[in-house]
This record gives sequence, structure tokens and C-alpha cells, in this order.
Amino acid sequence: MQIDSKTPLLNDELMVKLNREKEAAKNFQERRWEEWTDNYTLYRNKTKVNRLTQRQAVVIPLMKESIKTLFSEIDEFPSLQFKDKGGDRQKELYLQARWDNDVERINLECIDAVSKKTALLYGRTFQKLNFAGGEFDTYPLDNYDVLIDPLTSPLDIESARYITHQNIFKSLREILANDKYTAEGKEKLKDYINSKDALIQSNINQEILHERQERLKSVGLEKDEFQLFPAGDTIVNLTEHYTWLWDKAQKKFVRHVIVYANDAIRLYKSTLKEAIGVDFLPFVTWGEDIEVQDIWSDGPADLIRNPNKIVNVFFSQMIENRTLKNFQMHWFDSTVPNYVPQTYEPRPGAMLPAPGKPNEVISPVNVSGLEDVLTQIDFLTKLVERGTSATATSKGVSEKQQTTLGEINLMLSQAKEKARAMAKFYQRSYKELGMKYWQMLEANDKGTKMLYKTSSKGKVFPKEIKPADWISKEGYRVEVNSSSEQESSTVASVQKWAYIKGQFPDNPVVAKIAARRTLELVDLTPEELREIEEYEKSKAMMPQQPVVQQQPAQMGQQPQLALNA
Repeated sequence: MQIDSKTPLLNDELMVKLNREKEAAKNFQERRWEEWTDNYTLYRNKTKVNRLTQRQAVVIPLMKESIKTLFSEIDEFPSLQFKDKGGDRQKELYLQARWDNDVERINLECIDAVSKKTALLYGRTFQKLNFAGGEFDTYPLDNYDVLIDPLTSPLDIESARYITHQNIFKSLREILANDKYTAEGKEKLKDYINSKDALIQSNINQEILHERQERLKSVGLEKDEFQLFPAGDTIVNLTEHYTWLWDKAQKKFVRHVIVYANDAIRLYKSTLKEAIGVDFLPFVTWGEDIEVQDIWSDGPADLIRNPNKIVNVFFSQMIENRTLKNFQMHWFDSTVPNYVPQTYEPRPGAMLPAPGKPNEVISPVNVSGLEDVLTQIDFLTKLVERGTSATATSKGVSEKQQTTLGEINLMLSQAKEKARAMAKFYQRSYKELGMKYWQMLEANDKGTKMLYKTSSKGKVFPKEIKPADWISKEGYRVEVNSSSEQESSTVASVQKWAYIKGQFPDNPVVAKIAARRTLELVDLTPEELREIEEYEKSKAMMPQQPVVQQQPAQMGQQPQLALNA
């Protein structure tokens, strides 16, 4: 439904402002829709056929294998640690336990994987944060459902003047049963549902919902909330709109959240502070290849898209030409009198009649098999591999020109370094997730929480945690690490300490530190580490037995052994 200031339902200035903001953000995003659709269809191994260039529905899975290879390089789930700025170690342990419990409860590792695949396909990904039912929650968003201020800095989502989460599909009865929405808004919604415009909007909502389901399934996410509504339910399209509004009492702009249905009926309005207890946007986002001017940046799939299309066309034409060649069609001279061509069923050793000299009357249709297409496809594939660092080696495929193990290891190392550079932007957003997590928890957490902790000996014991146990006056600092980075750093540290130990062979302090750094390479429990250290201490305290040198034996005498007392 086209919305403008003359629409009766939009007789207030606020809804006019919200729709203008939404329209501006939609127009800014719309230029990427065709590219996103092509990336998605190629990843799903689907293509469009046409009468000229590609008449066969065949796809070379270049997009899928490249994205999967890149994903395998950055799929590691990072660890997040909270550091109390006041130095209270016990508060850190309680908050860390709460975070670890929430990570398991909301399946954050799976959400992390979906987020990374989305960034590889579309160039940017969004996660929404929420606190409902006394629990923290976060989930990835479809890029089509996020409309953001075109002037937003790609480095800081808080610079957005407005952002909307659209296409939130709910049934009418679910909305009417929600106490959060205003009675006036519900009455307007019921009147609107009975109008002719509602029938058109309902069909549009069904189409948008179906398209959204297909896109989310393509990146591996399936949740109950995305299932189609049962027959008979009226689907309403809700939008959550976050924007700055002037507050007369405070005499400044304050960030608000407004919920409205079908771009027309306002159901809820509140300051963000009153709604979720914080005044920052409940979103985190990151881009694979960020730039200064455009938040909707390109991704690896944009580099793969056009070569994959060309490869599909080449392969389609090769298949079609080979099919035509297999038909063994012939031209015949239609001016020759008394010659009526006949079609014979082919069979081995068949002798087919022809009038006169066959070469002078008929000639075979020359159809090339396009064998050179395979060479061109190989060239385009290598072009994509060089651009994305998803090389054949990183895919587990051996290349003939590589003859030494050193060359293979060098290329594999360079490809991994290039792919891991993408994770730097992701880690920054993950750190932002941790910062927003503890602040939302601090603003909304009530009562006690039963957590279960596993000791070093494997024993599980319960512990009730209250907000006062972990809330810090000074706040928290968040650190993000990946196990591969930690392991690489630990190995480098051990190598350095081994060198230092060689320079100071008689220094017991250096030897002790080098030994501890070496033990950190393996996954030892505190009990195992203490046993090793106690044994080393007891061995150092044992008295050293003097070594008696043997006298050289005289000529004709048997050597005697020196015995220690």
C-alpha cells in the first residue's frame, strides 16, 4: 500500500516522519537487491535460463564451494572474557558463568555461523539483541529486514539517526492479546483489517514471508518463528522503528522505539530507555569489506558472482553443442529432383541409402563440441580463487604444478592469512556484543539465577547468583580471543622462552617460567599442573650425588669401579 501524508490513517506527523525515513533507507538499500538475489541463487545452485546465452539449467558450484572454503577459515567460535575494571575477580567469575550459560541456552555458536555466512554472501550482517521473559536473547536478521540511515558510519552503528526492523510477521490474535500495544492502536488495526486495503496487504505479507523463509534456510537458520502461519490466521506485518525524537521535558533529542503495523497504524511508542533499560541501539553489525561512504559494502560473493555466471553460460553452451553434435543432423540439397529425405533409426553397422554421391547431395551439420570451454572455465575458476583466497589447496585439491611440500604450505599459509583478515571486523562486533550484553543484563536482570558449574575434577555443583553478585560500579572491559590465535601466540611465546633459556642455562627462574609456558600448550587441569610442579620441586630438593671420576687403569691391571657411599 502506498503511504503518503493524505492517507487517513496517517493524520499525525510522527507516522509521516517514520514512513519518510523508512522510504529513504529502503531506496538506499534497494540498489543491492538484484546483486543479493544473484548471490543467493548461485549459492543455492540455481540459475535462470534464457533463449540466447543459457538455455540449459546447469550450474557450476563455484559460489558455494568458495563461500564454504572461506567460511571454514573463519568459522571458529571466539571466546569472550569479562574483566572487572574494579579488579573484583569474584564478580568476573559470576558474570562469566552467566555469559557461558546464556551462550549455551541461545545456541550462540550456531548464530555466529549464520552471521558469518550472511556476511560472506551479502557483505554485511546484523544481529538483534533483546531482553524478554527475564532472559537475554539475540538472533541474526535477514538483511532485507533491516533498513538503516544512509548516513550511518560503517564503523559505528550508534551513528545511525534511525534504523528499522521490518517484516516482523505476527497473527492478528497474537497482537490483540499483547498488553504492550495500545487499545487505540488495536481498534484501528481491527478496522483496517476489514478494509479492502488489508486484503491486498495480506497477500503481500504472505509473499514477503515466503521469500524470507527461503533466504534464511539458504544460510542454515531454521527457527519455529519463521514457519508459515496456519490457514485462517490474518498475518500482520509489524515494524520496529528506532529514531531520535525531541523530548520537551528534557529539552533534547531522545532515542525512541515505535511499533506500527502495515506502515500505517501505530501500536506502541516509548523511549528506548523505558523499553529495554538502555539508550543504545539493540543491534550489532559488521561488514566484510568496510568502506567510508557506504554501509552496504561488497562481500566475497560479489567477486564470485560474475565469473560464476560466465562459467555457467560456457558450460550450458558446451552441453547443448555436444547434444546437437550427438544428433548427427544433416543438410540436404532441396533442389535435387525426386529426392525425398527419410529418417532412419540409428543402429550399429547400419547402411543407409542415399541417391547418387552422398557427399554431393548431403553433408553433415558441423557442430563443434566446444572442448576449449574447459580451459576457459579453469581460467575463470583460478581468477576467483586469487581474488577470494579460496584456493584449490585450501579446498583440499592438489594442483599439478605444485611439486614441493614447502610451496604447498606457503600458499596455504598465505591464503589463511588473507581469509583471517576478514575476522578482524567480526571480532570488533563480537566485543560490542559483549559490552551491550552486560549493560542490558545490568538494566533488566531481576531475582536469582541458578547456574551449574563444573569443577576441575568433573563434578557439577549448583550455585544461585543474584545481580548484586556480579554488578560492578566501575563496569567491565571485554576481551575477545579465538583458540587458534591463543595457540599461535602461546607457541610463539614458548619458542622465545626456549631461546632465552639457551642464553641463561643456569638460571632456575628462567627455566621455571619456560617450563610453565610449555605446559600451557596442552589442556591440563589445575590438579595435573600442580602435580607436575610439585614433582619438579621435590626433584630439585633431592641431594645431588657427587660423581667420582675413574682413574685410568695401568698397563696389565684390571679397571676398578668406584662406588658411591
